[in-house]
Amino acid sequence: MSKLAIVSNRLPPRPDQAGARAQEVGGLVPALLSALEMSGGGLWLGWSGRAAPEHGAPLTWEMNGSRVVGIDLNEREVDLYYNGFCNRAVWPLMHSFQGRVRLSRQEERAYAQVNARFARRLAEYLSGGETVWVHDYHLFLLGRELRRLGHQGRIGFFLHTPFPAHDTWQILPQPEEFLEAMLDYDLAGFHTRTYRDNYVYAAERLIGASWDGSCLSASGRRQRVGIFPIGVDPARFRGPSREMGGGGRRHRSLWEEAGGCQVILGVDRLDYTKGIPNRILAFESLLRSHPQWRGKASLYQICAPSRTRVTEYMEQKRTVDALVGRVNGEYAEHNWVPVRYLYRSYPQARLAQFYREAHVCLVTPLRDGMNLVAKEFVAAQDPEKPGALVLSRFTGASEELRDAILVNPYHPEDVADGIQRALTMSLEERIARHRKLAACVERHSSRWWFESFLAELASTRK
Repeated sequence: MSKLAIVSNRLPPRPDQAGARAQEVGGLVPALLSALEMSGGGLWLGWSGRAAPEHGAPLTWEMNGSRVVGIDLNEREVDLYYNGFCNRAVWPLMHSFQGRVRLSRQEERAYAQVNARFARRLAEYLSGGETVWVHDYHLFLLGRELRRLGHQGRIGFFLHTPFPAHDTWQILPQPEEFLEAMLDYDLAGFHTRTYRDNYVYAAERLIGASWDGSCLSASGRRQRVGIFPIGVDPARFRGPSREMGGGGRRHRSLWEEAGGCQVILGVDRLDYTKGIPNRILAFESLLRSHPQWRGKASLYQICAPSRTRVTEYMEQKRTVDALVGRVNGEYAEHNWVPVRYLYRSYPQARLAQFYREAHVCLVTPLRDGMNLVAKEFVAAQDPEKPGALVLSRFTGASEELRDAILVNPYHPEDVADGIQRALTMSLEERIARHRKLAACVERHSSRWWFESFLAELASTRK
């Protein structure tokens, strides 16, 4: 296998990086580090996360035998490329939130410039034959720029978000140019058949590409297109022992914290795509339609801070704060709080404990490329006494986890019915559903994901 270079917008934390972020290593980082290790060590390049006045020498550090290279952006690039085009244009567009898309030619130019600078910096570390794996919507144009610089090795691209319907895609400035640039990748990978089909249809309609069932062809180029649903490493979540706090203090379980109530758990970044206000309204609908759960069930909503400098995310936090306050003000008793709202991040080991202790996991985004929380919850369950998963139909995970309770997150009463069904489900049914869900999570693990993608990329002809 040739040496591997990975490119993404953000990087794994440095080993010496203190604080919460150093512990917030999700399923993607270990999977990609394993991919680098399997290739004999390689390179991971991305934004350092810093805003520096000038483009100086990149930060570099070693991790698991591979070199990590962090490129600084200046304040203008952070504002126009990241906070601007990536988060105010491409992110809402990919999730079909057309009304939230904000377009600016200045931001579009900054996006192209940063993609080109990433490519130039990457080329300095390449000898010509390495395999390059580019990740996500921040870097649609990087493959084209790398080809212009003369790279002859294979280049793959994986999209972690949905790919929207072609009429939504056309909201993007110069949608044909973006598709033409994406064809410079030898392999384009998507989570689901729906996302792949949307991409193929857009390429057929907008740039006249032809599709033979496995490859797109246009302008003398041929691209393999595949479906690779990302997974988790089940062993990282399976059967964790009760985590100990500082000085050997044992963390209280969620059940103990809730005073013996049924625990309904939500774990999300604070992002409008996650449908957190809709979820709180659905829980309120449950309390109205099934008042027997008042004092008997609590929603624990963990919200990890996200993109705190972007206006839309600040507004989302204010909305959630106000909604939690209103519901708790209306329904709380002296010994019971309906919604326990935790605006913070937790390390993976603690999340695994929460998953294992929850009676119900509520995963109800309005739109999500995959949603690994659903798979993490399944992996963490006690197979003899599993919790129940309530899952949005508008997640990539719902195309695999068909034995979850599938709900429409836009319909609060439908979600409330799903919660009621989960809370009253017999142990026998929970075990039967969990057995099928766990088999799927084991089959499509994070290791399967990166091995399948890289094997497919290696099979493309140069």
